[in-house]
Amino acid sequence: MAQPQVSAYTDIGLNNVSDGLFLKSALFGACRFGKNRVETGFQIDIINKNHFMFSGYTINASRDLDIKGLPFELQAFCTWTSYSEILRENSWGALFKMRHKRFEMSIGTNFRTYAFRKQAIIDYKIEKSAIRIHENFNVMYSFGYYIKKTDDQWNIGLSLTNKDIFIINQETNPILCLHGLYKPGSHMCLNAEFRYKTAGTTNLAMNHFGFFFRTGILWNFN
Repeated sequence: MAQPQVSAYTDIGLNNVSDGLFLKSALFGACRFGKNRVETGFQIDIINKNHFMFSGYTINASRDLDIKGLPFELQAFCTWTSYSEILRENSWGALFKMRHKRFEMSIGTNFRTYAFRKQAIIDYKIEKSAIRIHENFNVMYSFGYYIKKTDDQWNIGLSLTNKDIFIINQETNPILCLHGLYKPGSHMCLNAEFRYKTAGTTNLAMNHFGFFFRTGILWNFN
């Protein structure tokens, strides 16, 4: 039988381009069929310089694998993001994920396209050859460690990654994440994260970019 799942979260934070605090929320619905899982969701900007309330949409499909007793997950995804009235982005790719006891890792690649919006092309007289910029085989990564195992009622972890659900940073701009989760029951999981973003970490000079706090809930119906 299919196992439906709903999750939601809210972000509040500040960075170098937000012009003050920003507030975002996202809602997701997922369904699991045996070892397969399909999920889709969207993001809205409640407080932001972005004039579009609907700022992101994503869909992904994954399958659980087992290699010599170790659980793995293979995921394919596609994401559309609206940054402003001028620019939008779409990205698609694949991720290979692994969780073993207290360690968690994912690595993958994505293909990204930045494109000017139709009105921006008219207003700024952008030439046809400059409407889009394509990036191929961007590297995505995440490495994390948790103080307890997966099935415990609560857990705390620390990870380094360049990806989020609606934003994938350049490889040189990782995010430091502090995670916390608590399971009050078999069908519910509460989580909280603090994420700190840098710019140019692997370059000669590292700069502060921003931070945000995320809190959310996940509900399994079966």
